[in-house]
Amino acid sequence: MITNRAWLTVVIAGGLFLASPVMDAGIATAAYPERPITLLVGFAPGGSMDLSARALANAVKKVTGNPVVIENKPGGTGTVALSALLSQTPDGYTLCATPSSVLIRVSQMQQVPFRPLKSFKPIIGFSTPQLGIVTKIDAPWKTLKDLVDDAVKHPGKIKYATTGVGSTTHAAVEEIAGKEKAQLIHVPYKGGNEALMALLGGHVDFASLTSEFVPSLKAGQSRLLATMSEKRSPKFPDVPTLKEAGYDFVNDAVFSVVGPHSLPREIVDKLEKTFAMAIENREYLETLDRIDLVPVFYDGRQFEEFLKINWVRINRHLIASGLIKKAATPLD
Repeated sequence: MITNRAWLTVVIAGGLFLASPVMDAGIATAAYPERPITLLVGFAPGGSMDLSARALANAVKKVTGNPVVIENKPGGTGTVALSALLSQTPDGYTLCATPSSVLIRVSQMQQVPFRPLKSFKPIIGFSTPQLGIVTKIDAPWKTLKDLVDDAVKHPGKIKYATTGVGSTTHAAVEEIAGKEKAQLIHVPYKGGNEALMALLGGHVDFASLTSEFVPSLKAGQSRLLATMSEKRSPKFPDVPTLKEAGYDFVNDAVFSVVGPHSLPREIVDKLEKTFAMAIENREYLETLDRIDLVPVFYDGRQFEEFLKINWVRINRHLIASGLIKKAATPLD
């Protein structure tokens, strides 16, 4: 958010300082990229991942002077786009924008055709979404407890929408259902906007979403029952978190850009430098604020470490909660 800009600049500066041995001053004036970059997005247009990727693409164009072309490849909870990246030439001209959860959560809950920590080269983590559980404004449930109690009383009757099996938002509801022994019907969609429209159209009873829910909330169309951050959202201070409601779940999704694993180090360095400059752009930060995303910064090495640490944490949590017996996809 714009109020976080000063903090973000400090973090970026620190990240660039740490990376300075591989980022000499000449990179800033290098011609790379000399032609448009294609940025694959694994979700449908209009959702938080798509909108944030487009904001980042516009900011990169201001740095390089070359366009970044967004190519949506929805499906498989974001895994279709990542799979498509595997067949691309590792020259830095085809990358993929993906939530971290597709790499380290979805891949544990379903088999995917890649190795989560070996098939890709992390380049940057650039934002994180606000996540929440929402109902239509005229739904009978005023609180999350009301919804859960009703679900327990009427097993198999309540339907909910998410952006796919294994997504962070899906895992959050599964955490609730597992603890309460509630039988809920999951209806996955290819994007957050589609899931939201299903909710507003009465096709599902509630939705577990990223920041796509915010406009409907402001328009008085939906009701926010819980958020998934560590602490209450400053934008929704009256809404409790899942942790406050007694559930062991906190958002771990970071929106990121990755390339093929064999992407040369010098190209990764140049891309890191370019993206780091891009996310300081005021218009980019204003866009994130408008679509209710929070700016963060991880360089490639920092994001790789984030993935390794959170893979282990998520694996332990999924096993302990009974959602899986072991990861569906081998780690590496």
